[in-house]
Amino acid sequence: MFPIYLLEDNEAQRVEYISIIKNIIMIKEYDMQLVVATGDLQELMNNVMNSKEGLFFLDMEIGEQTQAGLNLADEIRQQLPCAQIVFITTHEELSFLTLERRIAPLDYILKEQGLDDIKQKIVKDIDATQTILKTENVQHKDILGYKIGTRFFSVPINDVIMLSTNKERPGSIRLTAKNKVADFPGNLNSFENKYSQFFRCDKSSLVNIDYVDSYDYQKKELTMIDNIKCSVSYRKSRELNKILKKK
Repeated sequence: MFPIYLLEDNEAQRVEYISIIKNIIMIKEYDMQLVVATGDLQELMNNVMNSKEGLFFLDMEIGEQTQAGLNLADEIRQQLPCAQIVFITTHEELSFLTLERRIAPLDYILKEQGLDDIKQKIVKDIDATQTILKTENVQHKDILGYKIGTRFFSVPINDVIMLSTNKERPGSIRLTAKNKVADFPGNLNSFENKYSQFFRCDKSSLVNIDYVDSYDYQKKELTMIDNIKCSVSYRKSRELNKILKKK
């Protein structure tokens, strides 16, 4: 479920925005959820810590901090490069700073325009995010994504040769792709469930069948391109042999 976050320290306005957001999600049956609505900067960031994506409606001024929302947007953009950010503010003069800091907001809503206009824009921003999600979901079928620290990376599925557990670093996966090798935290089960095009040779490796050079059935050893070796379990050997005979 795609998360939505709201930062607004005016309680009356926050209640209005909560109602607008929840109603549009319910009416259009979007797979979205308002995760947190708060006037506290730290509370919002605490809820973002384990997220990979999100739509953020941020008040620019929190308390006496005129640029609090702007500074928060900087942090969000560093942690979630693909986040959708919308400012709701009385400070039209600060809009140029979003360009200067390369925040690239989805929208910049001025409170002076009135609640009806704010509602229309919030609805449009949620609709726009839903459209973006549909496009990305199609694209992501052909992309393998992974995370190192707070940074996200991706590689075309067709470039992936194999995924294997890193024996020297428990809880880590080694990605071997064309012109690329990377280690990152994770487990093979999650990738096996998500990417059905890979074959599970044994408990330690997933391979892209398209890059198999040869298979020694007696030794239970698979040779990939670039002379990359991979063992095959007895349980998987027969299944692999059948797949390769069909190619």
